[in-house]
Amino acid sequence: MKHVRATLKILALFLHTGFICAVYLILLVPVVLTNSSYEPLRNFFMSFWSKGILRLFNIHINVKGNIPEPPFFLVSNHLSYLDVIVYYSILKTTFIAKMDVKSWPVLGFLIQSMGVIFINRNKRSDVRRVNDLISSNLNRYQGIILFPEGTTSPGETVLPFRASLLEYPAANNLSVHYSSIRYQTGSSDPPAYEYVSWWGDTEFFRHLYLMATLKSIKSKVIFGSETLHENDRKLLAGSLYRYISESFEPMASPGEVDEYVQPLF
Repeated sequence: MKHVRATLKILALFLHTGFICAVYLILLVPVVLTNSSYEPLRNFFMSFWSKGILRLFNIHINVKGNIPEPPFFLVSNHLSYLDVIVYYSILKTTFIAKMDVKSWPVLGFLIQSMGVIFINRNKRSDVRRVNDLISSNLNRYQGIILFPEGTTSPGETVLPFRASLLEYPAANNLSVHYSSIRYQTGSSDPPAYEYVSWWGDTEFFRHLYLMATLKSIKSKVIFGSETLHENDRKLLAGSLYRYISESFEPMASPGEVDEYVQPLF
């Protein structure tokens, strides 16, 4: 039964995403032709798209703290592509993402069309280009979210932050918001670090299918009670790491992740 449920969820995901993309791109034409701001249109469709996926996969979000309003620069830990969907459902925002996100099936094309800022993390000189894009994209219609871990994790702990990605807020003495995100599955489902967090060498479609077999998922997002600012990017990275680690609730105990091997279909 769970395999039938998973197949239907994924089919509905493709149909929902295709419909949203088509309508959005059609309505985007007059916005571009009139040289209007596209962000309000994008925010509406990303919220609608994300909330539809949350319903399809029976994902419930518990938010703690005050949700920031644009313009904002927010830093979060990173567990899965599902993080993007969760944040899009509650925030008016875009993201700073690594280049290989463009190749993600389904999500890749949609994310590209929504004004996400891509960075080549293997090229140090690309940071300057990204900083210019951050400056031009941080406005009253949208905030920007950064995942400074540089990769996803199973949620055993928060991974070290890459200070180079925080050059812009440090150089501009920008107040930085922070949040932590975690997931929990139902009592009869496998733990979230196995089927929700996307880590290791698991292929996208394989992981998506495994996640679709789950009956329910709970996501908890905790926003910080204050903003942080430092003129030094390393000091800023250290402060953000400390605060996010303090609010983050681990999804696995030490040793569990090393012993886990995802089952075959």
